Amino acid sequence: METYAAWVRLFELQRYYSWIVDRFHISTRAYQLQTYGKDYDFGWLEARLVPLNFRLVFLHRLPESFAAARQERLKVSGKPDQYDDLSVFVREQELMRRLVGESRLPRLEVDISDNDIPRAVEQIADWMEATGGLWMEG
Repeated sequence: METYAAWVRLFELQRYYSWIVDRFHISTRAYQLQTYGKDYDFGWLEARLVPLNFRLVFLHRLPESFAAARQERLKVSGKPDQYDDLSVFVREQELMRRLVGESRLPRLEVDISDNDIPRAVEQIADWMEATGGLWMEG
């Protein structure tokens, strides 16, 4: 928790910077739940992130699209056997979906089943602009 407190303090001190933070507190909650059965409360963190105009983007895919995604991932994976059982990823995605749904941060869910990265980027950028996510109020 101390690490998250340090990060959020940095965000508060640099409130006019643009940040892209990958795998932050939602991923920690998911890992701790899956590995130890422990659910940490990050409500205090989100309460501090909301005034900083933080947003949450959840990329997900249909379960039947994992096999095609696996083929692409195997081209660059240093540990290809981790992709042998795709049901693990489907379960993890459902847990992440639940935790994202519990977040108080403004959020966008983007289906990336088609692997169309340019479309997903445009969708995210359009949402950020339409919802005021590209700037901070004075």
